[in-house]
Amino acid sequence: MQTGQPSSDAEPRIWGGTTLTERREARRAALLDAALDLIGESGAGAVTMRAVCRKANLTDRYFYESFASRDELLDVLYRQIADEFLEPMTAFAVVDDPTRDRALSEILVDKVLEDPRKSRLFLVEPYSSTGLGQTTIAVMPAFTRLIQDHLFAHIDDPVQRRVAAVTMASGNAGMFSAWLNGTLRATRDQIVDHLVQTIAAYRGMYRG
Repeated sequence: MQTGQPSSDAEPRIWGGTTLTERREARRAALLDAALDLIGESGAGAVTMRAVCRKANLTDRYFYESFASRDELLDVLYRQIADEFLEPMTAFAVVDDPTRDRALSEILVDKVLEDPRKSRLFLVEPYSSTGLGQTTIAVMPAFTRLIQDHLFAHIDDPVQRRVAAVTMASGNAGMFSAWLNGTLRATRDQIVDHLVQTIAAYRGMYRG
């Protein structure tokens, strides 16, 4: 007999005021945040399944509920952080305004300074043997395209445009890595000025 009421099997199971899906999402977020804390303290090499579970106060059962391995956790975390960097940069890069270059440079530098844990994973750890090499290779083209399609759109030759974009993206990544690990000593304003001048230098190099 149809009662007009949904089956209880179709209803989310509520426990402690939250659904099963919400609890899973909360555990996943806790694991990711625990991994970030470990990276901030000791680098990505400190991220193991057991260390993350201890930090998040969860058992390994819940780790494998969200991630197949430690490498998958780092992959997910790295991609999330890359998106956090790319989004504000995109908003500034697509604006055709004389002040755009400085605004873009400032937002990038301030993003690097915002959360040392995230910046360490995104900009320092790929240079060590953390298993992030393939993830970095997969993510970086999005940043290169941003530079190529917007900052260097005036360069007519597609090869020159691509070379300039790849060189600037990889050079900036190395610069930020050195800045964050302390081997490059510079102020925020000096880094911003360098980025602005670098963009202008490439534009001048390829101006017809």
